[in-house]
Amino acid sequence: MIRVDALSFRDVYKRFGATHALNGATFTIPRKVVAGLLGPNGAGKTTSIKLAVGLLKQDGGEVEVLGFDPWREEVEARMRIGVLHEKPVYPPNVRVSTLLLHLAKLRGGDWRDVRRVVNIAGLREYLDSRVKALSRGYLQRLGIAQALLGDPELLLLDEPTANLDPVARVEILELIRNLQKELDVTVVVSSHILPELQRVCNYAVFIGAGRVLDYGFMGDLVSRYRVGALLRVYAADPRAIASSLVWEECIDALEIHDSFLKVRARLGYWRYVEERALELGAERVELSTANLEEMYKAVVEHAA
Repeated sequence: MIRVDALSFRDVYKRFGATHALNGATFTIPRKVVAGLLGPNGAGKTTSIKLAVGLLKQDGGEVEVLGFDPWREEVEARMRIGVLHEKPVYPPNVRVSTLLLHLAKLRGGDWRDVRRVVNIAGLREYLDSRVKALSRGYLQRLGIAQALLGDPELLLLDEPTANLDPVARVEILELIRNLQKELDVTVVVSSHILPELQRVCNYAVFIGAGRVLDYGFMGDLVSRYRVGALLRVYAADPRAIASSLVWEECIDALEIHDSFLKVRARLGYWRYVEERALELGAERVELSTANLEEMYKAVVEHAA
């Protein structure tokens, strides 16, 4: 059985009048990742999501969602997609429960589906609230809840933290991280706020002025562009490993926890730190975060 990617763009063009929203965009996003679609406002992120959902048709190239063309095979594609658009609008006087039940029925679901998604999104206490009474943070939770109806394989979230206060942004990002772990879905998050996404993404697509500059797993991108990284080193005796790693000049900081270390590696050294930790008896090493702003600058410079 051939395993297709969650999302694939091949030499995709999209114009709006004289404006080239996408100009030969090519990238793939594999399944079971949290992928950041990253770039400044006007880069082509929202256009990419609308093409993936089948709301727009590309002028050239090929778009595939889980092996389906979202324009020609829209029913098959949309059955497998959940989407939160950048500026969703909901009827203000409708209760949360009424809205979600209506949307669930459109996807062949019932109250069981509503109960499931409100529990996941943290909306259970707001089922009887009217939409207009929800804060911005809980409106985004409502958007994520409706995107989860139908048990999609792919979630597309367009600027899910835009216009939220700092606390609400952290809560939404934590929810997104948990979605992939608990539901085993592919999550694509578009954002122009790069530092936030480095907390949750393990895959990135960098886009600017309609062109895809680079894409791949975070570990590969960190090595390619030699940016700093924060690692988690898991071990039975973290303190013993820390006593050796602390002497490495390529390590800027160490933080000891009960079952792991947090290690901040200097530019371009995370693979070396990973290998050294494993030599010292670590069970495994995970790339926790990378500086996405630093990486984006390096990607832009390399593409220039």
